[in-house]
Amino acid sequence: MGIKILKDDIKNNNFKNLYVFYGEEEYLKKFYINKIEETILEDNFKSLNKVVLDGKIEDDKIVEACETMPFFSQRKLVVVKNSGKFSSKSGAKSKKSEDEDFSKYLENVPPYTCLIFYEDAIDKRLKLVKNIKNNGLLVEFQYLKQPDLVKWVIKTFKSYKKTIDINVASYLVSISEPGMTEILNEIKKLVSFLGEKENVEISDIDKVCTKSIKSRIFDLVDAVAEKRISVALKLLNDMIILKEPLPKILFMIARQLRLILQMKVLCNEGLGKNEACAKLKMTPYVGNKVYNQAKNFSTKKIKDAIKEAMELDLAIKTGKINDRIAAEILIYKLAE
Repeated sequence: MGIKILKDDIKNNNFKNLYVFYGEEEYLKKFYINKIEETILEDNFKSLNKVVLDGKIEDDKIVEACETMPFFSQRKLVVVKNSGKFSSKSGAKSKKSEDEDFSKYLENVPPYTCLIFYEDAIDKRLKLVKNIKNNGLLVEFQYLKQPDLVKWVIKTFKSYKKTIDINVASYLVSISEPGMTEILNEIKKLVSFLGEKENVEISDIDKVCTKSIKSRIFDLVDAVAEKRISVALKLLNDMIILKEPLPKILFMIARQLRLILQMKVLCNEGLGKNEACAKLKMTPYVGNKVYNQAKNFSTKKIKDAIKEAMELDLAIKTGKINDRIAAEILIYKLAE
């Protein structure tokens, strides 16, 4: 809802005085700040009418930046990054009155100022957040769903005068980190690698792109399903060398097993592969991989492995077992 209103604000050139951008998708936060900047600031005076404050800035400095009149322009832009004002604070009773004063100020940001807070996360229970909800706009930027990322990848390659098939784009998304910035970096690497070649192929991606842990987990589960234990253990070792935390690897294996279980349940209920993939909101490439993995395990085997993963996680946390040994045990159990 917040993004839709923001898009309307940009389209109609009718901006609120106060926004809070938050969430995990950094690319979109930066994208929409740039859109607002392009719309409200005149080219010749951009540097004079844009103020960026970073970190835990004193309220007075934010107020001063907002109150200063714009130079030779109707509007000015103030961006406050990572202020920490929207997360719960412990032991901050002495600052309560200051927070209330600042919250009250935000009800009356000057009409010539567009103030944007740029945060990782917010606590919606805070009075300050509730106040902004009433007097400005909260916009959450989550990671895009995989089908939307695939469309964006195709569109982005087109802007570089390159073409990519939907299945190949789906493959790129499936092996990459979920953030658009990370995927854009992979796209730029591919464009540079392709040179004059116009069409992107899976072989190009395999040669150039860096696989995410999620993709490596896919490969590991594939290897286990095919009883290639030495390959699975090598993939585990590769992830450890790349400094991936072992608890995270175990979590990702368990997550993959849950996806496989969900796929099996849907298929057992009579859904076809495409219907099951659509219900689970999977891209064609990911859906096909999970579907094929589901065929290689019985429902009992998957449920037992998920239970084993949970027990091993508890054993790691209570110091009863080494995390690497736990991961290797899970691999052997899956391959039995």
